[in-house]
Amino acid sequence: MTNLPYHRENLAAAIQQRARQELETAGADQLSLRQLARFLAVTPAAIYRHFPDKASLLATLRAEILDEVGAALRAGVLDSPDATTMLQCLIANLLTYQQDHPRAVAFVLTVPWPLPQSLNTVLTLWGTQAQVTVVSDQVTAVWTFLLGVLCQPPTTYTGEWVQQQVTQLLRPAS
Repeated sequence: MTNLPYHRENLAAAIQQRARQELETAGADQLSLRQLARFLAVTPAAIYRHFPDKASLLATLRAEILDEVGAALRAGVLDSPDATTMLQCLIANLLTYQQDHPRAVAFVLTVPWPLPQSLNTVLTLWGTQAQVTVVSDQVTAVWTFLLGVLCQPPTTYTGEWVQQQVTQLLRPAS
């Protein structure tokens, strides 16, 4: 092991970055703080100074991933004044994120995933434009459906099919 300074700048960020790479390639269950220490050429104690245990590191990664997904869901959604196009974009963003980061999505799905505000906003706008009242139970049903889609392997469903199902969930019963 090379002699590195005892205090390293941005060690917490380096730990997170490497842990995220491990999560993306091998999954959360294969993540080891001791292996991270070896890779980063620091002592395990240095890792534990920043993250007292694996659970705290995973909680940090989970928050990071949820923030990324939230940003991905919002990306480009408000570029159109048409709520149907907004909904298409939001669904496409979610499916793209799942395809690009399947292990991160699978990891985040291991705990309750809060309903994104962007979804609530888009569905409310969609209801207004479609002259349909969208109630909170329908928004929850759509989010539950989307989480179910995320439980499937990426590319199982097309964005068009997902949108059709979401639209059906939002239509009033005849």
